[in-house]
Amino acid sequence: IGRNSMIKIQNSKFGFTLLEVLVVIAIAAMLMSFTLARITDAKKKSRDARREVGIKQLQNALSIYVTTMNLYPVCGSEVVIGSPSDTCIGPILISAGVLQPNQVPIDPLLGTSGTCGLADSYAYCYQSTNGTSYALRYALETDAISGKSAGWQSVIGP
Repeated sequence: IGRNSMIKIQNSKFGFTLLEVLVVIAIAAMLMSFTLARITDAKKKSRDARREVGIKQLQNALSIYVTTMNLYPVCGSEVVIGSPSDTCIGPILISAGVLQPNQVPIDPLLGTSGTCGLADSYAYCYQSTNGTSYALRYALETDAISGKSAGWQSVIGP
């Protein structure tokens, strides 16, 4: 009897079948895809919230500027704020002491490499042709901001 028990133990298999391993891998992959989708969505919402803060900072800087200079910075064509081609709004606000060089708000996703108004492009854009009013434009990735939908937004000031 003792010897038969030993034989059974030696013949039994330890481990998982191929099917069991594949099922576990499939479940793990599904869980990872759900988690990745949630993280991606959270990152987009976070960037949109930072965009709202950046635009508010620009509005505040423009309010301070117009109080001092009695006009908004005049930029005949729309410019991407803070970009290398921005010879208008960024440098003017910096030279007036309204913003520091490292405080010019830029888009959290594309920085200054976006294009104003282009689909799937993200940038902060400014235009004022006469100095009495201005337009700020920026794009949101989600509908998470109350009252706003994904896509390009416009803020007309004052």
